[in-house]
Amino acid sequence: MGITFQVSLYPIMQNDIRKPINNFIEDLKEAKLDVEVHETSTIGSGNIDYVFDVLKRAYMRASESGDTIMVLTVSNACPTKEELEKLNS
Repeated sequence: MGITFQVSLYPIMQNDIRKPINNFIEDLKEAKLDVEVHETSTIGSGNIDYVFDVLKRAYMRASESGDTIMVLTVSNACPTKEELEKLNS
């Protein structure tokens, strides 16, 4: 099943919050997930099993540097990019 997801990562009580966030995003990109990075979240899509496997590995790596919160929204009913372009024009 194909899904669309929105994920935000929040390292807490850490001196350097950029490193775990940047590593998390790089993990998603290196796994070849279709992702777009925005100011407060990353939006992507892919096969549900693969997406969850990648997110699990990326979260575990981010958590190695300290306390980390991940907020995730998943949908199997989001409009396609083409449908969004029509809605936004």
